[in-house]
Amino acid sequence: MKVLIVDDDESHAELTQERLQQEDFSVDYALSAEECLEKVSTSTYDVIVSDYSMPRISGLDLLDELAKRGIDTPVIMITGFGDEKTVVQAMKKGAYDYIVKEPDLGHLDLLPFVLKDARSKYQLQKENQNLMAELVAKSRQLEELNIKLTELSITDELTRIYNYRFFQLMLEKEWDRARRYKRPLSCILFDIDNFKRINDLYGHPVGDKILREMAELIRRSVRRSDYLARYGGEEFVILIPDSNLHNSIKIAEKLRKLIEDHSFYHAEQSLKLTISLGVTSNEVPQAKSPSALVELVDKALYNAKRDGKNCVRFISSNNSSD
Repeated sequence: MKVLIVDDDESHAELTQERLQQEDFSVDYALSAEECLEKVSTSTYDVIVSDYSMPRISGLDLLDELAKRGIDTPVIMITGFGDEKTVVQAMKKGAYDYIVKEPDLGHLDLLPFVLKDARSKYQLQKENQNLMAELVAKSRQLEELNIKLTELSITDELTRIYNYRFFQLMLEKEWDRARRYKRPLSCILFDIDNFKRINDLYGHPVGDKILREMAELIRRSVRRSDYLARYGGEEFVILIPDSNLHNSIKIAEKLRKLIEDHSFYHAEQSLKLTISLGVTSNEVPQAKSPSALVELVDKALYNAKRDGKNCVRFISSNNSSD
């Protein structure tokens, strides 16, 4: 163990050095706090033993200076009799332990045990800090993993938008919120017209690419507060909080036009596609529950398909579909 003695009394420093060397310690000494700071800037020590009473920079001030420099070497403070207040101050400033200087130098026989104890406490403290750092890192990794798992559980693997399960959860949540605060809640259900023909002509990989591209196009066109999800196959659904039926019909028509005007490409060949959309909202009298809302919007989509595709149809009252 490498020890640095800091004592302005050179004879006492030499006696301390001699006693510790008898116990196989490697010992260096400094005759002032300033010299100590110079030595620790170029060498590493396992423990520092400092006298409390020194000119210019006291033992307590040395503790402050070491802390400022980021040096956390354990420090043992040597004090005189009746310096209990000094001991308390030293411990508060980070000293690991203290020894009371005795006239007959009996404290030098105790010093090796105190040094070993201080070194052990320091090592345990470091091990604990390392373990805590590892725990924090593991906790952060676990948190990141949980976030990824959550994202995976609510995301459609192919299109990277929300999946059907998450849509159902948000439908229940937004339905309750809309009812509680008497706010409108609309739903758009749409699918790609004649999508089976795309798969048959070009293969499913091309069909998958189109699904991903379409999902991204729609995602960029809706609000962040809206919920765009893959409903199944080539069907998509959008849950639109705080939007009435009239406004949501406009949104559906904008999306229809967006896809109609867009060119999808395969092997430099332009592919033109269209979508059919159904719209309804909780303003409709028969939309008495989340499941009823879904049934209504599904019926609206059916009507859009029946009426020639590439159009928007909506349910607005008991017998109204347009």
